[in-house]
Amino acid sequence: MTEIKRSIEIAATNERVWACVHPENWQNIFHFVKNVDGYDPEKSGVGIQARIIAGHESTAIKYNVEVTELTEKTRIAYRRYGGPLVGKGVIQLKSLQRGTLLKRTSVYDDDLSEETIQSLSEGMEKDNLRIKKMAETTQK
Repeated sequence: MTEIKRSIEIAATNERVWACVHPENWQNIFHFVKNVDGYDPEKSGVGIQARIIAGHESTAIKYNVEVTELTEKTRIAYRRYGGPLVGKGVIQLKSLQRGTLLKRTSVYDDDLSEETIQSLSEGMEKDNLRIKKMAETTQK
């Protein structure tokens, strides 16, 4: 098992950050997600599933995601299955005096190589910066 955690403080309201990290926006904020197939905003909530296509077309990784917990403006938990990097993830928001703390945790069922951990960690940090920029830019 491998666990990767990253967090970032964002100078935007909890509501604004939530709008950015909501599953309907995953294709826009996660650098590796090229397509979210099957997401239905009308069925938002626990149990929604989507097929993720991540990476470049020739080497794309495909897997499924199912939202297992969705607490409005606070927490999204999901599981990854049907492809490599099986495991779980959590996105949490905590209101701060001057913004929002975004905490992300990914747990992988397998013991990952140092190279894979490094790559996933760097990707998570890039995504956090993308979310921060998106939330703070639209805040103004």
